[in-house]
Amino acid sequence: MIKIDGVQIVINSVYERGLRQELLDKVFFLLSCIKGTIPMNRNIGLDPNIISQPDTIARNLYTVSAIELIEEFEDRLSVEEVQFESGDSGNMIPKVVLSYNGE
Repeated sequence: MIKIDGVQIVINSVYERGLRQELLDKVFFLLSCIKGTIPMNRNIGLDPNIISQPDTIARNLYTVSAIELIEEFEDRLSVEEVQFESGDSGNMIPKVVLSYNGE
């Protein structure tokens, strides 16, 4: 589902599902890479120093990094919010909420 100016649009056509999957795949790639590990573009990915920071600082650094990565490499999407859930071992699990700009 996409929300634009308060209007919810459910994606059902083959083209729209393909576009949604393309966008989600790209965001997943951007947010699952470690910065400096992608040949030919060392700026893609998250800073590995986020992991060693205290919880509140790590959450803030991750949020800023996620927003900057998506703005730079996928301008069709914008980050609405980033939420964090706690995992079994005290891990933080980010949930990035996106909106489609329609461009």
